[in-house]
Amino acid sequence: MNAKKIIIGGWLIMVCASVLGQTPYQWVLETLDNNSPAYKALKAKSDAEKAAVGANTFLENPEIEFGYYWGDPSNIGKRWDLSIEQSFDLPPVYVHKKRIRELMLQKSESDYAQRRIELLGEALSVCTDMVYYNAYVTLYEHCVSSAEQVADIYKKKMDAGDCSILEYNRAQMNLAAIANKLHSAETERDMMLDNLQMLNGGKYIEFTQDTFSDIALPDDFGTWFRNVAQRNPNLRLLEQEMAMGQEQEKLAKAEWLPQLALGYASENVVGETFRGLTVTARLPLWHQKGTVRKAKQQSNYAKAEYDNTYARHYNMLKGLYRKAKTLKQNLRNLQETYAKYNSEELLYKALDAGEITLESYLQQVEFYHDSEIEILEIEHELEHTVLSLESYGL
Repeated sequence: MNAKKIIIGGWLIMVCASVLGQTPYQWVLETLDNNSPAYKALKAKSDAEKAAVGANTFLENPEIEFGYYWGDPSNIGKRWDLSIEQSFDLPPVYVHKKRIRELMLQKSESDYAQRRIELLGEALSVCTDMVYYNAYVTLYEHCVSSAEQVADIYKKKMDAGDCSILEYNRAQMNLAAIANKLHSAETERDMMLDNLQMLNGGKYIEFTQDTFSDIALPDDFGTWFRNVAQRNPNLRLLEQEMAMGQEQEKLAKAEWLPQLALGYASENVVGETFRGLTVTARLPLWHQKGTVRKAKQQSNYAKAEYDNTYARHYNMLKGLYRKAKTLKQNLRNLQETYAKYNSEELLYKALDAGEITLESYLQQVEFYHDSEIEILEIEHELEHTVLSLESYGL
């Protein structure tokens, strides 16, 4: 997985609130959490991995040996031997093995959280696109309504002989062109809705939101990043790998201690029986060669990988933060300018009164509509940018 996907990937536990504010699509995520087969499969996989970790035991299986021997010549009788032996490591080995098992369970949880982020990110991205296309449909419904009014004006003028066929045709063509844009927007919206339904296990979701929520960015990026980095699952995963590397190094050193085995042995011959305890020491002279050095190198690698990932995340998110600040400022400027100078209603009145030509009206109205589309495009891009920041800080 490349760095950008790790950083921008989408989402975490839905009950958590981001530093940037709780997602407005919370209800969608809760619905998906109940219905999505992908979430259920991911949870089942995580449970299976944890069960596999818990199934590992620290003790070796006991060894039982039995021997039955016939004497030759037969008059010396028969002999049978029995021995039971259990091997075990010294306590420091079990301490580190237990700690490694705990870290493996934590690592499984962090891996589940990271993969869940990737799944949720897809859904949040679809929700953002749904708002965008709903807003697009709302905008073009308004445009179609305005174009129908203009077409009605010129139909009446045509019937009254007050306009040329060219002007009438121009009004009708304008209506048809805008209606086609509306149909295209509806098609794109329906495709997004199908994607959302697919993520929801095939169950229909009604999604009518057509406005983006107001966005509040943190004042200081550095402080925000240090806070959210502590709970980012990808960095937590690397921290756990570092801790595991350190424990593996300690375990490798501890395994240089002798391994002991205690047992019971019995030797039985005609008229004689010998019973007693046995103690065996296994010295790791060959098997552990190089393991300490290997564990140390792995621990150093985990630390270097953490530092590298932390720096990549910081730089990537800082760029996203700056982009979001710029988009937010541009959006505010455009919205204020549009609200102050929008003259679409005045243009319609001027056209109806015959004060301006149809072509002049269409050109100026198209300019206002283009401004609305530009605002919508910036809102859409800003929402995706902030979504990337929020998904990191959940």
